[in-house]
Amino acid sequence: MDEMDALWLPIIKTWRLNERMYGSLTGLSKQMVKQKYGEKQFKAWRRGYGVKPPAVSSFSPHYPGNDKRYQKYLQDKRYSLRETLIRSIESGELKLQRKLPKSESLRDCMERTIPYFVERIAVDAVDQGKRVLISSSENAIRGLLMHLLDIEEEEITGLEIPNGLPLIYDVKSKCLKLLDDGTGRDPLEVHNFGKAGKYLFRPCQNEDGTLDEECTIDFTTKLSKAEEETIESIKRGITSSL
Repeated sequence: MDEMDALWLPIIKTWRLNERMYGSLTGLSKQMVKQKYGEKQFKAWRRGYGVKPPAVSSFSPHYPGNDKRYQKYLQDKRYSLRETLIRSIESGELKLQRKLPKSESLRDCMERTIPYFVERIAVDAVDQGKRVLISSSENAIRGLLMHLLDIEEEEITGLEIPNGLPLIYDVKSKCLKLLDDGTGRDPLEVHNFGKAGKYLFRPCQNEDGTLDEECTIDFTTKLSKAEEETIESIKRGITSSL
């Protein structure tokens, strides 16, 4: 923002776009989890839609309820009778505690991210014709793309989100775009989106069903006639297969 001289733009922070809560796996490396629980269970926890890792306890340093930022700023969650009772007994006085996750699946994560997008981001900005930059974690973005692009539950497990890669969602044609890096390379071949990547970059359509030419990826590097013909044949092949 500083580089673009755009520090004046409003920045809104919310816990609802935080990374999913990995429970007792928090702080462990991928290799450690694989060694302890096996490759199959690791993949189920990491990429599954409705599978939760083991939960942390109320007194774990990884439990959000022990984070002072949550205690101070979080106001949009109901109070938890159980957590309030635990903390009150521990301190000897009444301590009201909000209900916060001790472990989350992707589905749980979406239950807080999608309502925030629909009720706040879409209403306050997108529907007003404003452009919004959402900076979040991989799982929050995976859930958001699942919602926006109608990706099926059984397919979302194969979706990978490259780190630090800007993804542009076209609200009008409901499709995803990538920025051209100027090298002439096809971004879809450069970046790994996993097996479900094909659901991200389907041909964009206008309201009348025609292809939206603005959604095509154009290269600034001068291509030969043979290269241009190859790219066009690939585009035609993708369109016909759909």
